[in-house]
Amino acid sequence: MDRPQYLKWIVKEDGVVFEDQQPLNCYRLSYEIDEDILSDWALHIRRHYVPDDELEEDAFLNELTVEEYLRQYIIPQKGENFGPTARSNDISEILFADLFEFVLNYEVPRCKQYNRSGKNESEHGTDVLAYRFFVGPKKPHKNDELVAIEVKALLSSKEAGKVIKDAVGDSKKDEHRFSHTLDYYRKKLRSMGKISESERIARFQQKTENPYKTLYVGAAISSLPSIKEKVIVGIKGTDLELKTDQSIFYVHGADLMSLAHQVFERCTK
Repeated sequence: MDRPQYLKWIVKEDGVVFEDQQPLNCYRLSYEIDEDILSDWALHIRRHYVPDDELEEDAFLNELTVEEYLRQYIIPQKGENFGPTARSNDISEILFADLFEFVLNYEVPRCKQYNRSGKNESEHGTDVLAYRFFVGPKKPHKNDELVAIEVKALLSSKEAGKVIKDAVGDSKKDEHRFSHTLDYYRKKLRSMGKISESERIARFQQKTENPYKTLYVGAAISSLPSIKEKVIVGIKGTDLELKTDQSIFYVHGADLMSLAHQVFERCTK
């Protein structure tokens, strides 16, 4: 996928710590209402659900315009049961996928939102997978990396501590389920015609034969406008009991649920 324009709004905040001075990876989403960037973001999100080469045919077969088809069958709507939750979850997972791919230079498979059973129903398993090869996909190396990312979003809240705790807590469960997600992604990517991506995923199903590094990330996002004195109050890093292969990423910004609705209302083409 092309790099979305909204990423220029994501600013790394160095020096942010918990109450006990333990650091975390923190980013601020500092945005403005720019029609071109919001429309580009919306198109980027829509392509996760249905690619360009399928959209017109899908709409035609359902005797609907493209916009009608997207609203009825594909894009979570604000007034539907679980619609706002689906919007919050999807935009947050895609944001962290973008962060790891375009900012941190990992490869991230994009198939979770594609062709799911219901537009307001998220797939089970690890929220986001990211990987990086030390040499190349055809030369397995012990320093290859697989990152299992568990995303928790509270876009309607300014709370930081709770969403971080929830993300870290669920991240500890990922070692029991990311292997299933790997197999699911491998088969789904193959069915989408993304054969080379499917083969890259297959490399990480061979840990016994070809060991690699596994990293776990608790990824949290909420609508905290700013962090006073660069301290996340109400939570200590030691309370999270992080494993040696586990880290925390936190993204914050003002009124993110309102922003999410503005983006999704533009997902019409």
